[in-house]
Amino acid sequence: MKITALPVSLAIVALISGCASSTVGFGGQIGTPGTAMSFQETHESDAAMLEQTAALEALMRDIVRSSTVKHAAIGAAMGCGIFVLATANASGCIRAATAGGVVGAVSGNLAGKREVARRMELVSPNELVRGIRSSNEKLDQITTNLPQLLSRQEKTVATLAQRRSLGELSQGEYSAQVASIRTRRAELAEALTLSSKQAKLAQNNLADAAAHGQTGLEWHIRAIEQLEREALSARSTISLL
Repeated sequence: MKITALPVSLAIVALISGCASSTVGFGGQIGTPGTAMSFQETHESDAAMLEQTAALEALMRDIVRSSTVKHAAIGAAMGCGIFVLATANASGCIRAATAGGVVGAVSGNLAGKREVARRMELVSPNELVRGIRSSNEKLDQITTNLPQLLSRQEKTVATLAQRRSLGELSQGEYSAQVASIRTRRAELAEALTLSSKQAKLAQNNLADAAAHGQTGLEWHIRAIEQLEREALSARSTISLL
């Protein structure tokens, strides 16, 4: 009985070992545990990075909104310009003109217009500062994590190529998984490109506000310009494989 039991035990051990030697990898493919874990980590890292770039894009849209000049308020201010030099009730005039839709009702002189524009807050510097700080923090996360992500993706592609050469993956399976990585890279690149474009738009908006007389925006413009440069720099590191 002992002699016949030994082969059965060995067969069971061999069966268990055989089952443990392979597992389902990324995309439902069969591979070694290490390979499957690598694919899973790459997929999770891709998803996390896409969330970060989407969050940056949303923050940049907020900056664009905060930097957009309130043109109706400008018109009201210009209409009240002539009264600024003669009365302390300029703010009351502006409120009345804005509420009544009187845009540029009184021409005023150039000095009066500039004085009103300086007193008017065409864009909110405080909102801009908050948006810029949040965007900087998010962009710092992206620029820190992006090189590691790209390196991991390239290693994954190399592993896929090796498995294809060993006959573990068909050409179609290899192409599908590489295409999936390429698609995620394209999404990252597009999000960073959009963020840089929004930064440029915000700069133009602030230049518009400055042209209409609002002062103290130099730091904000430089900070947003830096955001644009860093977003473009991060975008330039992404190739589509």
